[in-house]
Amino acid sequence: MLLVTALGLFALQTPPPWGALWLVVPVAVAVSLLACWRFGLWGLVAPVAFFGVTMLREGSLGLWAWWIPACALTGAWMGLREEGEGTTGGQRAWMLIPVLVLAAGLPWLLRYPQLVGDVDRELKASDAELVRLLGRVGDQGGRLAALERAVADNAALRTRLLPHVVPTALFAWMILLVGAGRALASRAASSLRWPQLSRARFQDWRLPDGAIWVFLAGLALLVAQWPPWTPTAWTLLLNTMLGFCVQGIAVVESLLLARGVPPSLIVLTMLFVFAVAMPIFMLTTAAVGLGDVWLDFRRLEPGADQE
Repeated sequence: MLLVTALGLFALQTPPPWGALWLVVPVAVAVSLLACWRFGLWGLVAPVAFFGVTMLREGSLGLWAWWIPACALTGAWMGLREEGEGTTGGQRAWMLIPVLVLAAGLPWLLRYPQLVGDVDRELKASDAELVRLLGRVGDQGGRLAALERAVADNAALRTRLLPHVVPTALFAWMILLVGAGRALASRAASSLRWPQLSRARFQDWRLPDGAIWVFLAGLALLVAQWPPWTPTAWTLLLNTMLGFCVQGIAVVESLLLARGVPPSLIVLTMLFVFAVAMPIFMLTTAAVGLGDVWLDFRRLEPGADQE
């Protein structure tokens, strides 16, 4: 109930029709996951049904509506792989590939410039409201003028970057909603007295080898410097880099746990390094994650009986 309430509050704060995704996407993921877990391939009827209803209601031009069947397909994939030992965290991340493909193709859709323009106007309205608020509370003179100049400069930079980062922001949002849908499915399975959904240990996180090809594709598109492909390139590159960053953190955690370091100390150390040197932390962990594709550090690590 807390999760549903939180999603409902976020839906109320988000402009329509995008606000509906806070509730519809988790429900679509949960229904598709449970259907495929229970009925196998026949459960794929669920994401197909969500796709049909979405297209019938909104048509192919509604950018917000495409996320519902894409996330439902991810939920169905999770359900099909739930039997047996379940999946690891990295495998679940790979199951987000339908959502990533949609995010990468979003800049090629007809209404994408309109979406970027709407987001830019909302952000500029928020900037103007912030400046007015500071003016009312008595922040006048040179400081207010300096703030207005800084806000204007940031707005100009943001306008240039928005077409490249909006797909990544939407993809990150869908990751959150897919996670909420999996949590709803887990609760529903308990209510139905089904077996519990599998749980993955963070230290075992490892992306499938195919993720490196997605990363290389994004890098190649970026190096080629084809302006129409730049948003797609950044979407593929940033999100796969984020996945390898998480993999690098998992590698470090696994190696520290193997040496008897308490988990609480590992978490505190990671948070401290992230807060103090975030850019270096992100690049280093991503490099470790990329190296793990070839070296598989956790298999190189000797067991306790071999030390």
